[in-house]
Amino acid sequence: MSQVQFEDAVIDLNEGESVLDGLLRSGIDMAFGCKSGVCQSCLVEVTEGVPPAAAQKGLNDAQTALGYMLSCQCRPEQAIRVKRIDASTQMVSSEVLDKQWLNENVLRLRVRSELNYRAGQYITLWRNETLARSYSLASHPESDDFLEFHIKVIPDGQLSPWLANEVMAGNRLSLQGPMGQCFYTATSPDQPLLMAAIGTGLAPIYGILKDALSQGHYGPIDVVLGARESNGFYLLDELADLAHQHSNLTIHVVSQADLPEDQDNIQSVQADLYDYCNELWPSLKGYRVFLCGADSFVKKLRKQSFLAGADMGDISADVFIPAGG
Repeated sequence: MSQVQFEDAVIDLNEGESVLDGLLRSGIDMAFGCKSGVCQSCLVEVTEGVPPAAAQKGLNDAQTALGYMLSCQCRPEQAIRVKRIDASTQMVSSEVLDKQWLNENVLRLRVRSELNYRAGQYITLWRNETLARSYSLASHPESDDFLEFHIKVIPDGQLSPWLANEVMAGNRLSLQGPMGQCFYTATSPDQPLLMAAIGTGLAPIYGILKDALSQGHYGPIDVVLGARESNGFYLLDELADLAHQHSNLTIHVVSQADLPEDQDNIQSVQADLYDYCNELWPSLKGYRVFLCGADSFVKKLRKQSFLAGADMGDISADVFIPAGG
């Protein structure tokens, strides 16, 4: 059994319990979001003791040097003392520009902020001092003068309905980030690229695609979007326009049920997405692969891509961790 000291409280942690869960169990009001080490909303500062390496995985050099750690990923073997950090030092302010529904469940949110980022990274968006959720960026830092998020609105969620129903243009929102390493690098502009997404996984793929095209990538680019039904797709007009402008870009829409209306520069197929990818790309040797969406989707297609010959170092992924909307 290990122990964590936090302010005036000393808490015995249960076997395998994280520092965050121990603090919450003891009635301490802590900020948290995904509990998976992704959103970084549960950062604390270690003032005594050594955090396990897993608790600092994904933090930048400055955060590590300051002794920050992810309390949700910290399961210490020895006693440790931590304190809150001033969350405001990790945040930047933004102004809401507009909102628009992209389909029945996905809301596009655009905000203005001076935050620097790379296309495909993600941001943690705060509702208040204790509630936050992470969303990937669909915008491009050089061609867009706004940050764009695609929000899947969960009716009984804590943050997405608030964004959909209460947040208005002109409101201020606090952002934290950017984070994530799923982005394009122009080291091999002739390399074939396969980009696959389901749901709002299109957001980072859209940003990465625009980045690759803006940097003059001339190798073939295939974008594969999957959904159960046709109403699960969005931004098809914008993607068709990009395919019209770039002869090396092919857009594949794969639905298990009905198909969206035929559209120039879009290849619509009724099929299982994994079978479709396996049939079209039996070999991915030499490819760079981007996978964005639910954990199960990314895991399965990452394994399939690796078995098809893609180097594991050439597979980048943005995994969406359920956090309750």
